[in-house]
Amino acid sequence: MVSTDISDATKASALNLAREVWDSLALGAWIAINPATVIAWCNKSSGNVLVHIPVAGDDCFLIVPLVDEAATPDSYILFDIGAEYVNATFSCPAFELAGIATEDDIRQAIPELRGKADPFAILDLRGGTYMQVYADAQGFHLEHQLVTSAAHYRCVEVVGPDEAVDAFLSYAFGNYDWACKRRWERIAL
Repeated sequence: MVSTDISDATKASALNLAREVWDSLALGAWIAINPATVIAWCNKSSGNVLVHIPVAGDDCFLIVPLVDEAATPDSYILFDIGAEYVNATFSCPAFELAGIATEDDIRQAIPELRGKADPFAILDLRGGTYMQVYADAQGFHLEHQLVTSAAHYRCVEVVGPDEAVDAFLSYAFGNYDWACKRRWERIAL
């Protein structure tokens, strides 16, 4: 990825899409964003452009992907880049665990959640960006949130203990298998 210049019209188009989705993502009151703060990156191999629009909060962006500069944007990615640079914390009340996530804690606690008084665990990256699991007789229910409760997702399928552990390990240690190996649906909280 390399920084790239885009036209004022392209910036305006990306900002229009941001304005359309802003409220649905509960990103706070819309404020006029200074176009000078909107930056763009170009993928050298594909030529695709990612327009980064700053969101209230440290190091959060609404990213508008464009196949080419003339395209009308129709999708977005909410991204908390600051969460990429912190150690995940792992909280599991059933086993009185709270602290920096470790592979051992995740591997030991999650499979044993079923039947416990508090059968859940949370991996917190920062603020509103986290993953959680809840265990019941059906299996393990995975959810994740990105920045705000309006960007809260649940895994479409109930998974087994090994899949829940794999998702947590992937999320905790910066591997995106958790996002790619499962289908997620946005839910209202």
